[in-house]
Amino acid sequence: MNKQEKVENIIKYRKEINVLIHERYHSLSKKYGLSLEQFHLLIELEELMLEVEDKLIAPTVGDIAKNIKNSPNTVSERITRLENKGLVKRVRDGKDKRISRVFLTDEGEKLIEKMDKEANVKFLFDSLSKMGEEDLNNLFKGLSILIDKMKG
Repeated sequence: MNKQEKVENIIKYRKEINVLIHERYHSLSKKYGLSLEQFHLLIELEELMLEVEDKLIAPTVGDIAKNIKNSPNTVSERITRLENKGLVKRVRDGKDKRISRVFLTDEGEKLIEKMDKEANVKFLFDSLSKMGEEDLNNLFKGLSILIDKMKG
């Protein structure tokens, strides 16, 4: 295998790892009683909340709908279901009462954190732990070099 083929395979492997982790999230969403749409909405809300410095300026239903390219009515229905599960809450905007902002509740944040640990940390940890010492050392060294090259 030449260098070009190795690079292409590494890129393919990275995508495959992402798919496996994503599938793990899907199985966890079922385990915790969420539809895939509800799970994706929670993740989108978490990402939008990370983008705003002032937590009082949480995204609106319209903001979320625009980000996930869905209708506001569909997103509103999903948010209602997540509200009923205690994972999100809507709060009227202080300046414009027509606008509702959507927040993750503490329970919603804890669920995302728990799922993240199970999907990423535990899944990856368990998988890496199955590797032999030499393979693990080679992977560690290779990833360290890759990160250095990507930084500059």
